[in-house]
Amino acid sequence: MLGAVLVAPMTVSYNAMANLDGLSNELAPLSCLLEPSRDIELSSEVQGVIREIRVNRGDSVKKGQVVMRLNSTLEVAAVNTVKARLEFAKRKVERNADLYRKNLISDNEQDEMLTEQRLAEFQLKEARVKLSQRETKSPISGVVIERIKDPGEFVDELPFLRIATLNPMHAEVVLPAELYGTVKKDEAVTLYPLNSQTPYEGKVKIIDPIIDAASNTFAVTVSLNNDSGALSAGVRCQVEFKADRLFKYSILYN
Repeated sequence: MLGAVLVAPMTVSYNAMANLDGLSNELAPLSCLLEPSRDIELSSEVQGVIREIRVNRGDSVKKGQVVMRLNSTLEVAAVNTVKARLEFAKRKVERNADLYRKNLISDNEQDEMLTEQRLAEFQLKEARVKLSQRETKSPISGVVIERIKDPGEFVDELPFLRIATLNPMHAEVVLPAELYGTVKKDEAVTLYPLNSQTPYEGKVKIIDPIIDAASNTFAVTVSLNNDSGALSAGVRCQVEFKADRLFKYSILYN
């Protein structure tokens, strides 16, 4: 019986393994939990009063999309002021260029005018950076799962928005330490969400390099494509690995 099973290639879950003759009935299901592949909390780069938050809970966002703006009246005024100063410095250099060629103004005077122009250029860059800091962009594509602040509220280093990436989706699996070294990165696995017979193909993305001594287990992260949006975070699931690996594990406990 054992030899026949070993020869025939197959994939089975822990539930199926526990029902096979000659194998331990104490094997627990290979359970897992679906989680977002990324889950981040956004904070503002600078302090201020929120002028607008452009997304709500449940909205999809793209990487680089502006999601929040602070009041920026002073920063806009600063940009306009430095712009005017730079334009004046440029006109001054242009007006005196002919005089400089005719040696009617000194090298020192020409150098002062050019320096004023360069300083104004640097100041404009600085003012624009400060203005850009008054808005926050999403660093990832995903879905807004929590809006913590509203327009009119003060924001500092504390988060005002939470965004999660649901495609790809991750599944966290806890395996017995005896299987450590048999699971390989990019290995294909099959996943079934709770109360569903629909299989989803995934790949092992992360293998925890440390075995938990208290539970004698280690964690594996499986990545799954979720283009259809059918998979939801927080749903429990089960995964299937190759049968020969499970036989090795079951033999150790028989």
